[in-house]
Amino acid sequence: MPNAEETARIVASQATVSDKIRALNAAGYPRAEIARLLGKRYQHVRNVLEGDKVGRSAAQPPGVAEEPAVFDHQRPAERRATPSVRPEFEDRGRGIFRLSVRPDGSVLLPPSVLDALELKGGSSVVGRLEGDTFIFEGPDEALRRIRELIPPWQPGEPLASDELIAERRREAVWEALPFEEARAQRAAFEAARAKRTAEDG
Repeated sequence: MPNAEETARIVASQATVSDKIRALNAAGYPRAEIARLLGKRYQHVRNVLEGDKVGRSAAQPPGVAEEPAVFDHQRPAERRATPSVRPEFEDRGRGIFRLSVRPDGSVLLPPSVLDALELKGGSSVVGRLEGDTFIFEGPDEALRRIRELIPPWQPGEPLASDELIAERRREAVWEALPFEEARAQRAAFEAARAKRTAEDG
């Protein structure tokens, strides 16, 4: 197994996380160690390497030339033969699916995923990109995450819409004033607001 310096060189020489996983695997690192070095889950490392194995087994062995198709009446079976098509999705268990990307960039979500996210034709789904991981979220989960980002309104607090209207009205008044006078009024307003914030805090 390479030393720490060589390991750093291997990792730095690859652009994507998947390529880093492949390079470390080729250098003899165990999967658990690759996951630790890259800060990824073991399952992520396994999916990349096992996916490569599936791709290699489906590919034609090197050095074997494909026999040219003969379009004549003596060999009708060859004309009917069509290349195998990868399925739209493959359930690998434990909630993991391998999805085939269509030429237009779309993917077909499995029925079990549609049921779990309560989606149907015409529904919207939220996608979240984290590094080289893309996560689908149903509408309920997306709404929950948005609510977590917005602090709850407390009775007695002004509504954001009222504050926005008042701010627009102040700006309209200041725009009608000469520049120096408008600047002085803005400065006085900001000073008063800062004072109120300090007193409330």
